[in-house]
Amino acid sequence: MFSKIIITGVNGWLGNGLLDFLKSKLKDQESIFYDLKIIGFDQQKPENKNAQIDGIEYIEGDLRSKRDIENLVKDSEDALFINLAGIIHPNTLKQSDFNLINNISVTNLAKAAKSAGVKKFIAMSSNSPCGYSKDNSIIFDEESNYRPYMGYGVSKMNMEKNILKISDNKKNTNFSIIRSPWFYGPNQPERQTSFFKMIRNGTFPILGKGQNLRSMAYIDNICDGILRVARYFDSNGEIFWIADEHPYKMIEIVNTIKKIMSKDFGLDVSSKQIYLPKITADFARYTDGVLQKFGFYNQKIHVLSEMNQTISCDISKSKNLLNFHPKVSLEDGMKKSIAWCLDNNLGI
Repeated sequence: MFSKIIITGVNGWLGNGLLDFLKSKLKDQESIFYDLKIIGFDQQKPENKNAQIDGIEYIEGDLRSKRDIENLVKDSEDALFINLAGIIHPNTLKQSDFNLINNISVTNLAKAAKSAGVKKFIAMSSNSPCGYSKDNSIIFDEESNYRPYMGYGVSKMNMEKNILKISDNKKNTNFSIIRSPWFYGPNQPERQTSFFKMIRNGTFPILGKGQNLRSMAYIDNICDGILRVARYFDSNGEIFWIADEHPYKMIEIVNTIKKIMSKDFGLDVSSKQIYLPKITADFARYTDGVLQKFGFYNQKIHVLSEMNQTISCDISKSKNLLNFHPKVSLEDGMKKSIAWCLDNNLGI
C-alpha cells in the first residue's frame, strides 16, 4: 500500500504522540501500516536518546530549505507523507514567519512530494482559518467560509488554499487536509500545564458566564483521525474536521478539570472562580492585532482574546466517510493529562 511513512514535526506534541500511537499499528499484520519504515523529520533529533522511539529513522532539516526538502522527498515514491510541522505560539515573531513556516514551506513540500510520486499527503491545519463565532448557533464544518483569525489563521488558510490548488491535478498524489481544534493530552507543553495550575488556584478567568462553546480534541483521538484519513483514498482535495464527539461549554471544561483534580486525585482545588466581562476579550483582541501588526506576539494576550468566543466544529463528515468515532471523552482525556502532569512532577 505505502512504501514508507514520513512525518514532519516529530519533535512536537502531536508529532511525538503520533509516533507513539503508530507503534502498535506497525506490529499489526492486519494493518496497512504493518512493518512500514517510518522517517521522522524535524530541525533536530530528540535531545534525550530515551525520547527517541526504536525503529524510527530521524532526519534533521528545515522545511524553509529547498535542499532539505529535496533530500526528504528523495526516494519517497508511494510514501505516506504527514506534515505536522508548523508554528503556533512563537516566543518572538516577525509577522512574515507565520506565512513562511505554515504556508510557503508546507506548499513547497507538497509540490516536491507530488513531483516525487508520494502516494498520499496529509496537511495538518486548525480551526483558525475559520476564526470564531459570536454565538453558539454557528458550528463550523468543511464548507464554512474562511474568516481567519490573526496571522496564524491567515497562514493556515493560505496553506489550505494552496494544497487544494495542488490537488486539482489528480496526477499521482492524493492530498487531504485535517482541521483540529484545541487539543489536550499527555506530554503537553508548558502552556497547557499553566492552564491546569490556574484552574486549580482559581485564577483562570471565565469571560462572561462561560457559555460559549469550544471544540476540543484529545491527542489520541486526533492520531486515530489522521490514520483514518491516511487509509481513505477517495479523499483527494478533501478537508476533514477531527475533534472530540461534541463541543463543550467553557465553564463545563473548567468545572470538569476541577472535579477530576479534587475527586480523582485528591488535590486541593480553590473554590474561587474569576469572572471577567466579555469586553476584556475584545480589548485583548484589539491589543493582539496591534502587537502582531508591528511584529510582536504575546501568547497570553492572544489566548485571552479568544476565550469568550465560540469555536466549535461538526465532525459528521469524518464519522460518515472515515468511520471516525472519538474513543476518549473529555473526562477520561483530562484524567490522563492530569495524571501525566503529576507523574512528571510538574507542580499543578
